Amino acid sequence: MTESEFLKGSADVRPRVFSESDLKFLKSDEVLYQRITPDGSIRGKDPDIPPQALRRMYEQLLFGRHFDEKATNMSTIREIGTYAPCKGQEGSQVGVVGALEKGDWYVPMYRDSAGILAYGFPAQLLLSYWGGDENGMKIPEELNMLPLAVPVATQLPHAAGLALANRLSGNKSVVFAITGDGGTSKADFHEALNFAGVYDLPVVFGVENNQWAISVRRDRQTAAKTIAQKAIAYGFEGILVDGNDVIASYEAAKYAVDKARRGGGPTLIEFETYRVGPHTTAELVSNKLKAPEEIAEWERRDPLIRFEKYLRSRGLLDDQYKDSAREAAVRKMDEAVKAYRASPPPDPRGIFEFMYESPTPRLSEEESEALGVGKSPAVLPSEPSVQGGATGVNIRNALNMALRQEMQRDNRVVIFGEDVGKNGGVFQITRGLQEEFGPDRVFDTPLAELSIAGIFVGLSIGVMIPVAEFQFDGFSFPAFDQIFGHVARMRNRTRGRFAPRGVLRFPYGAGIRAPEHHSESPEAYYAHTPGLKVVIPSNAYDAKGLLASAIRSPDPVIFMEPKRHYTTPKMDVPEEEYTIPIGKARVSREGSDLTLVSYGAMMLPTLEAAEQLHSDSSVSAEVIDLRTVSPLDFETILASVRKTGRVLIVHEAPRTLGLGAEIAATVADKALDYLKAPVRRVTGFDTVVPLAKLEDVYIPSKEKIVKAALELARY
Repeated sequence: MTESEFLKGSADVRPRVFSESDLKFLKSDEVLYQRITPDGSIRGKDPDIPPQALRRMYEQLLFGRHFDEKATNMSTIREIGTYAPCKGQEGSQVGVVGALEKGDWYVPMYRDSAGILAYGFPAQLLLSYWGGDENGMKIPEELNMLPLAVPVATQLPHAAGLALANRLSGNKSVVFAITGDGGTSKADFHEALNFAGVYDLPVVFGVENNQWAISVRRDRQTAAKTIAQKAIAYGFEGILVDGNDVIASYEAAKYAVDKARRGGGPTLIEFETYRVGPHTTAELVSNKLKAPEEIAEWERRDPLIRFEKYLRSRGLLDDQYKDSAREAAVRKMDEAVKAYRASPPPDPRGIFEFMYESPTPRLSEEESEALGVGKSPAVLPSEPSVQGGATGVNIRNALNMALRQEMQRDNRVVIFGEDVGKNGGVFQITRGLQEEFGPDRVFDTPLAELSIAGIFVGLSIGVMIPVAEFQFDGFSFPAFDQIFGHVARMRNRTRGRFAPRGVLRFPYGAGIRAPEHHSESPEAYYAHTPGLKVVIPSNAYDAKGLLASAIRSPDPVIFMEPKRHYTTPKMDVPEEEYTIPIGKARVSREGSDLTLVSYGAMMLPTLEAAEQLHSDSSVSAEVIDLRTVSPLDFETILASVRKTGRVLIVHEAPRTLGLGAEIAATVADKALDYLKAPVRRVTGFDTVVPLAKLEDVYIPSKEKIVKAALELARY
């Protein structure tokens, strides 16, 4: 069929081809919502805003402008670090903040100084942040505001997660999140808006379209006439607003916020504005790419000047009030600068203080080495004493038992991910849970791992305990930006004000003859990420107790499950609640001649190798199951090595820079004098995991472990 034939089919089969023309406008100006024209005159009736509120908006615009100019100057002379100016964009920011009520959440971007200050964030703290002090982003307790997110648009999924947490907890507050036109090209933007649309969440997304993303013009971000129209694809409303008009910005934001509060779902608002200054004070070249006439045209639309003209026409501003308002802004800024300059340098101990609820043994050691005495790590609870219980339980059933018990114990626990609802997950770990606890607490998500991790952050900040499932190990990689940049860092970034907790679960490893990207062992990536704990059980008993501990942990936990051992072997697992301490290895088999260290899926061949070493060669191997790979239990490892003098480390992940390398380095550092032979490793290759026909060649086997162990024993 030709193109012409396709488009001119008979009336009953003619295709409906959707295009921009379906939006029924030719220019964006035709649908731009504007209340104050650039000359200061009002379009339509005067806004229903009390005079004192209008004056407050003016004072917020004025202070935002003064802060911006002062911070830019301070950055130029290196009194603070790199700063992202917001001059010209204050109208949209102040308008948005004015529309929010007490209890609502404000999720700004890094160029939102005017809005952040209008929301009540102290100017001194904002200077401290841009001056390089993490204490500057400790959000005051009375402010429902998330910290600045430097990675563009990554805060948007957090906002959707917060909105979902509000709904689940019965809270009627609304979340307003902002990004720029460049941010709309990010996957975070798409996934957050898509999730919000699917679940009809009480969240409003704003886009400050300032026409430039560093040096890239807006028309290179999208070919759509407007950004606002993108909302249609997600199933909700979009509005295009003159962002240099504070009244129009306020009214559009107020409409969207009120609608969301009533249960009307999300809205996308595009604020058409302009970045008058550079992208940041560290990058000035992009500003030179702008045509002088373009800058001049937008300067004529300046939101502050425009609002002054309007207030004069209403008799709400005269020269005396203008001068007094400016003097007040200058005085307030001078006080902030003075306080900033007088603030003491940050305590170096803050580097270590906000990574975890309690320092890990390694962090405590590093703090002591660097700064003297460090905080002592938390004392781990003892191993559970419960035994017996259900017989013939495999890892799959044990994990399901743990999830059910934790959901019964704490109604803040929510489970979500791809196919975890009625389907029960591709490996049936969540089977039956949605039927028991309902779709609000066990729910499916769109096929979007990045947003699963981003929603995790928002849910946790919203005081839920999220348990997210990625279907496979390789599918966790699209979420790594959120996990690395936010799940792991939020506690540190906010100096403990917001500390995400919860569990990110996924099956890992080869051995089930799966396609590419379904057989990875990515533990080193996550163990190398400060702020995360990484747990990998090897048997059903440990799986249940460790998952319960992970859900109760005040820190975020990556929970990796050995997929090829989901069904076998089986063992007795207590039906009652019990926990196994995170960070504590277990000596699975006592021995005297050498130490075998492993975890997860590799424990089965390692234990089989130990048995063969004993029966065939009379070699007594002590076997350590790490169970937690971050933080590592070096105390248990070193105690064994000092006893046996030989150590062999087994893991399925590639050898180079794997967990075995860190264990070997620590053994060499702390137990070298006890060694009778070099440290050895049996690992996967430094290759991708091959497909089914060569999979067994890649996976460390019992035979490889026995061979390496005998070489060590005879060294």
